[in-house]
Amino acid sequence: MKELKIIGIDHGNASIKTHTGFECKSGFTILNDEPISQKRLLQFESKYYSIGSERFPVKADKTLDEDFFVLSLGAIAESIVDVANGLVGERDIILSAGLPIVNYGRMKERFKSYFIRNNIGFIYESREYLINIKDCFVFPQSYSALLTKFSEYKNLPLVNVCDIGGGTCDCFVIEYGLLNTSSCFSLPVGAIHLYNNIIQQALALGYHLTESQIQQMILGKQPTFKDEGLFKIVNDTATRFTQKLLSQVGEHGFELRLNPTVFCGGGSILLKQILEENNTGYTEVIEDSFTNAKGFEMLAKQKLLKR
Repeated sequence: MKELKIIGIDHGNASIKTHTGFECKSGFTILNDEPISQKRLLQFESKYYSIGSERFPVKADKTLDEDFFVLSLGAIAESIVDVANGLVGERDIILSAGLPIVNYGRMKERFKSYFIRNNIGFIYESREYLINIKDCFVFPQSYSALLTKFSEYKNLPLVNVCDIGGGTCDCFVIEYGLLNTSSCFSLPVGAIHLYNNIIQQALALGYHLTESQIQQMILGKQPTFKDEGLFKIVNDTATRFTQKLLSQVGEHGFELRLNPTVFCGGGSILLKQILEENNTGYTEVIEDSFTNAKGFEMLAKQKLLKR
């Protein structure tokens, strides 16, 4: 068997990320004909896909169709291409991916079998690929992200962990470095719900805001020519959203005032300032949006060493 290439992929509802630093929206546009630009263009099974050109609606089960498999081909290509000479050749791949902790036990085997396939031929950005996905390791999200900070919290009696993603907020407790499985829960709210709320308020004023513009406004930047009260709408809505989210986390028995809380995920990074202002206890936001994907890759390497 050829040398195995491990690729950690975070299949988020808002964006797909790899441990190598690739990121794009979790979606694509299907094109009838080959376009002028080859940037992020995938040709697979006689179809053209513009990877990352749009975002799919939130999917609770990503194995029900081929969408996230197609997205993963673009992410794989971005991770293995030899930019120097464009030669790729046949590659054997081990994917390392993750699921929310609350769905992990129920969906682990289904997610794994969804990806394992041989003789997958496709063209990405004019380069031809032939890959074999020999295995897919599946790990709990958020816990994998915490690996990057594990040494700082492994000796503490209790740490709250909240992963604010695109579609959900997944939470659990770590006690002396060990996951308390009975503490796990998921709230059906994430950054995408915040975007949709703001977009509807802007439409009522006759303006169409994009998710990218909303993100920039929350971060204090100026992505539009006029304000027209939109900054106030964005910031007030983001603050209310965050306060409600923290309240819901507290209602599930998480003591946020006495125990340290670690926030991870793209939504946490976006709302970092608001989280720090509104959470009354010790708060840390892991600002690397690729931590889950990096954690998946680290765990896959450890698993292979034990074989």
